[in-house]
Amino acid sequence: MSGMITAPGWTRAIGSAIIPGGAAGDHSPPGPLNLDDDLLAVKHVSADLVTLADLTAEFTIAGANLINNDLGTDTTGEFLLVVWAEGNV
Repeated sequence: MSGMITAPGWTRAIGSAIIPGGAAGDHSPPGPLNLDDDLLAVKHVSADLVTLADLTAEFTIAGANLINNDLGTDTTGEFLLVVWAEGNV
């Protein structure tokens, strides 16, 4: 699931995606996510949808439709909620 939205008073489009978790390293939100975008949040959602943890500090945008948390939290079998703001508008 992915999408871009805008909000009144906000000049940049906001993108979001819910993606499968995995081992620390590269993760691929469907985008459009680009290097000049700003990563606003990465949330770790447990498989039972009970726990929500903020992992934003672990992640960077590593390329087009690619985020990375090398040496970070393993989220295998769970989910990541990724939110970003479109850059350079």
